[in-house]
Amino acid sequence: MTPGCGAADDDAESSGDALSDLANAKAVLEIHPMDVWAQTLPSEGTTLVVTRGTRVAKFKMKSAVQVAFTNEGTYRVQLATPDHDAADLSFQFDGKNVTLANDDKMPAYARPALSISHDRRVIAGKSLPVHNAYVGLRHQWFSSTGRPARRDNDIELLMDGEQAWSTVSKDLRSAKKDIRVSTWWWESDFELTRSNDASLSADARYGNTILGLLEASPATKRILVGQFWGQDSILSFMTRDSKLKAHAEAGDDGFEFMGQANETSGKFHFKAEGFTFGDRVRAALPDSKSLRFDEEAPIDSTMPEKDVDLTQWPVGVDVEAASYHQKFMQIDSDLAYVGGMNLRRVDWDTSDHAVFNPKRMLFAASQNAREAVAAKSADSDIGPRKDYMVRIQGPAAQDVADVFHERWMGQLDAKVDYSKNATPFEVARDIDGVAGGHQIQITATLPQPFWEHSIGETWLNAVRHANEYIYIEDQYFRAPMLNEAIVQRMNEVPNLKLVVLTMPISEWTDPACAQTAIANELFASKFPDRYLRLQLQTFDTSIASFGIDETDAHFVQIDTHSKMLIVDDRFMSVGSANKNNRGMIYEAELNVAILDDAWVKSARHRILANILPSGTPETDDVATWWGQIKEAAAYNAKVRSAWDAEGMDLDLDGAPVPDGYVPRGFLYPLVTRTLSDCLLESVGPDMVDVPAVSKKHGAK
Repeated sequence: MTPGCGAADDDAESSGDALSDLANAKAVLEIHPMDVWAQTLPSEGTTLVVTRGTRVAKFKMKSAVQVAFTNEGTYRVQLATPDHDAADLSFQFDGKNVTLANDDKMPAYARPALSISHDRRVIAGKSLPVHNAYVGLRHQWFSSTGRPARRDNDIELLMDGEQAWSTVSKDLRSAKKDIRVSTWWWESDFELTRSNDASLSADARYGNTILGLLEASPATKRILVGQFWGQDSILSFMTRDSKLKAHAEAGDDGFEFMGQANETSGKFHFKAEGFTFGDRVRAALPDSKSLRFDEEAPIDSTMPEKDVDLTQWPVGVDVEAASYHQKFMQIDSDLAYVGGMNLRRVDWDTSDHAVFNPKRMLFAASQNAREAVAAKSADSDIGPRKDYMVRIQGPAAQDVADVFHERWMGQLDAKVDYSKNATPFEVARDIDGVAGGHQIQITATLPQPFWEHSIGETWLNAVRHANEYIYIEDQYFRAPMLNEAIVQRMNEVPNLKLVVLTMPISEWTDPACAQTAIANELFASKFPDRYLRLQLQTFDTSIASFGIDETDAHFVQIDTHSKMLIVDDRFMSVGSANKNNRGMIYEAELNVAILDDAWVKSARHRILANILPSGTPETDDVATWWGQIKEAAAYNAKVRSAWDAEGMDLDLDGAPVPDGYVPRGFLYPLVTRTLSDCLLESVGPDMVDVPAVSKKHGAK
């Protein structure tokens, strides 16, 4: 192995004892600066300093640098790069052997990964022992146990179903080789793009459905759909339809399908798996496989351990209630989508979240029904919904494909239903980067036998580094594991603010009422001036004629299906994982984690512009936009109260609705019931949100 070497800036040292004096070396320490995934560190901003006594050498960054061991003693190696925890290592050289001499008091989550190998090479004309130190810096925000945080990706945040699915549709039409789809629920007649023309027939619209698009594509289609209560059980039909089943049974049509159940159940001790850095080094540097490596202990995950009891049902029954909840697509080799939207009727809306929207009608809805909605004389079949998707082009697409590959090959090996008509595939690697692209990490929660927990690690890392704000927009807010970390950080940082935008729950019918109430009471009691709890509603009026024209108010809950976390205009995690323990422990989820100040700031601007009153000034000052949110929600609460006082209608005799009766934006306060108000016996903190199929619209 002959790696490239860095030169030392060593003018202050004598040539006979210089740290770069390889001609007089008794041995060589070869340092390989890496990140924790064994990727080369960027040269910009990275520093490598080696010290022995009063002698200091600053090395220029390359894939490896060589330090001359000319004398016995302690050699200190300091490696640092932005957004990573720095390494400060001491190596003791006794004239022949090298040992690590660290008194490491760093917390476990910040310690560098280190793997050491040994060989002998001819250097500066003589044979010398070479001690290779592969130093892997932990990223402060991304998950160390997860897949690599890959650079040079083009990413786009898609703000609603209309924007997301129209973009997906264009890429599906361009697919040439492979289309891979994971969804929690599948409906073949789900329309990705929708026309304003209510007169279009079903035949005219079929080409815009997911099945119509896939049938027209020359690419090989592979589909994974979640199942409930056991693999290929009597309930497996619930999440797919007969048209998809027909393709699965056909064989040789380039359209393959398998269902997948998450059979997690019972009681178990949760411990996330760690990793061995040497394994990553050998995979990244094939020439290193021939070297002799020292034994090394696995590096543990920083996820906290806990006991999980999935038998904590009010009725005392142990059933399989988990699912494969991942929603993503991977197209050809370098393109992927990760988000929270299923291929299901409820997962489509526009950013204006209109009360009356004929595009939110079921595929089979008649022209008359659509026109009635447009005329505001009937409700849309589907209510308004808020969710996100991220389009990814670049090297990280391989990690989306890799998650699909693990699941797909596992189902083939298990010989599940329809596997006889399904085929294996290889994941494309070495995908070209996109100039000016971003570093992102594809993060997952996966149950056994895969057992991956990188989503939770990124969330906890982000909270640990939060200084200004934490913004959560989610269907649920009941994750004790996450909440404990947020409380700790808010205690450490006196000005840190928490915004939670979520859904109201029923104290009568929701068994997760208790966990939600506990979460709210925790933050409301500890941080009353730094915690906002909000919901989204949309508004419109219609005219009801009963001899007298009356203007009726329609305040409609927006189904906040988002799974969004933003911290400090620096970090974003978005995808399928809800803010509950199950999303961090055993529910199969997929997110994308992004660390990029300018990109995340721009995304936060877009998100707030959508929910705040039109024309609200854009700002990067947290206290200012915090006040804008609070003021908007308070104003809309007054408007709602005014309509309630009038019985939700006004006799305006054709006049415009007065200003004091028109909300601004979508924000409203969310009043959460106390724990004592929850009437159903609560399920345990790791069981909330089940059974999934009992939710309105199957909202998962």
